[in-house]
Amino acid sequence: MEKLVDTSKMVHDKIAKTMLKSLKHEEVKKVIDAGSGKISASIALKYFPQAKVDAIIYPGDNRKKNPLENAIGSARLEVVEADICNTTFRKNYDFCLVHMTLGEAQHFGNSFENLFHHIMDIKAQHFLIIDVYEDPSVHFRYIEQYLKEKGFKILKKKKFKNPNPEHYPKVKYDKYKLEFDSKHYLAYLVKRL
Repeated sequence: MEKLVDTSKMVHDKIAKTMLKSLKHEEVKKVIDAGSGKISASIALKYFPQAKVDAIIYPGDNRKKNPLENAIGSARLEVVEADICNTTFRKNYDFCLVHMTLGEAQHFGNSFENLFHHIMDIKAQHFLIIDVYEDPSVHFRYIEQYLKEKGFKILKKKKFKNPNPEHYPKVKYDKYKLEFDSKHYLAYLVKRL
């Protein structure tokens, strides 16, 4: 019996349900959760019940590793410690989940662009990208331009209101210190052509 986090009342679950409506969930056999956490891993396991999920976390990131190992129990989940920006993922995946990952690039000494490029280099057919719309370190125009230039197709784009906005106190962004409230999420369902 799998032990997952109950995401049914979370906005993240609503986003996944809305964005993944058109995908044939039972055909997805291999998933990579790029920048995993207990919520994203639970969503990946829930929506793709036939899939094995590689949950990628930054090496030594115990704030993600411990909850993943303690809150989730599934033979289909493998926690993999890897720096996405310094790892070449050789496996082919049916689906890549990028849930609240891009805004953390600088936290681990990477740039947003570098992390985003490496994620899009993962050999996956579909990507679901979800991040905080108000996060100044996530460049949504850049995402859209890059996807267009590199031959990806945005199947769906949607903004979701966050029913429980969080305040992020003064995050360092380049040479500025900015703070923001997470009032919305922006999500993209993307297909590799």
